[in-house]
Amino acid sequence: MKEFSRLLAGAPALVVGLAMASSAPAQSLTLSFATNTAPNNMRGEAETMFIEELEKASDGDIAVVPYWGASLMEGAEIMGGVRDGVADMGFVNINYYPNQLLLNSAYNLFPKGPAEYENIAWAFDQMYERIPELDEEFADQNQRIVYKYGVTPYAGVFKSPVETLDDMEGLRVRAASRWYLNLLEGAGATPVSMPWGDLYQGLQTGSIDGVFTNIDGIHRASLDEAAPNVYFMPDLWLAIPFIITINEDKWQSLSAEQQEAFATAAENAGERFADVWDGTIDRILQEQEEAGYNIVTASDEAVETFAGLPEVETNQEMWSEEASAAGAEDPAAILSQFDEVISEAIGR
Repeated sequence: MKEFSRLLAGAPALVVGLAMASSAPAQSLTLSFATNTAPNNMRGEAETMFIEELEKASDGDIAVVPYWGASLMEGAEIMGGVRDGVADMGFVNINYYPNQLLLNSAYNLFPKGPAEYENIAWAFDQMYERIPELDEEFADQNQRIVYKYGVTPYAGVFKSPVETLDDMEGLRVRAASRWYLNLLEGAGATPVSMPWGDLYQGLQTGSIDGVFTNIDGIHRASLDEAAPNVYFMPDLWLAIPFIITINEDKWQSLSAEQQEAFATAAENAGERFADVWDGTIDRILQEQEEAGYNIVTASDEAVETFAGLPEVETNQEMWSEEASAAGAEDPAAILSQFDEVISEAIGR
């Protein structure tokens, strides 16, 4: 009887304890993040900013452990790794997945785009708001986008001087996507596919004469050292967004407050990165000039000529056929949406 009385006496304390436990803050969450870049470059800055802002927005409730430099997975393996839960979050380059992200690859079909980062970021956001099929491709891979950022415009680096598009005639030039390889062929170059890690040696040995990609990627990999003739085309945007995704099962396990922290982090990181983007182009051009490289900025006429090559339309027709064969209901409408958003972004 005394034991029963002690239990009753302790009941209020037990009730209070249970109530306090149920109202206690959610336990801190640690997420793994796989990427193929190092932290000490432009891409690394963008991804570090997002991680920092996520931790701030969650008041330290969410911690992220980054695996830099493909230390967990190679770049082309990351989307599958996030899908399967090998990593909670990961960097996705759309160009690595031409089949799984076919609709997202339509970005590559529009060479000319906005030249200011604010408008580039706006265009990326608008694409995903207006074209739900883009997000659906990621949902099919059991993940969702939590952050998007853009890198710098296109440039070519060449072993010999290139001051006009005509100077590319016959040069063996590497690009990342087949769509840009087609454009280079239209400009008179001989298009070449080659893994990123082989480019420096390929330029040194003469296996290729040039590389056409974003200018920060060129400088980061010292390709301008191996091919010191730079042909910068600031109005040719690298149209694809670089993307961070999270595993969908992991996302569904988050609290509403944790999910909201992701949205806040994306907005704040984007604002911070805009300053980095602008400053990076100026810094790269200055360092190239100080190194004695030959730098030519393409004329407006050259940009219009490149963006108006017949191969642009050919690429769009080819993409539409492939998208239709893959089950897309109205590829022409998707291209129309892309064209509309990009035109609006350029005109902002």
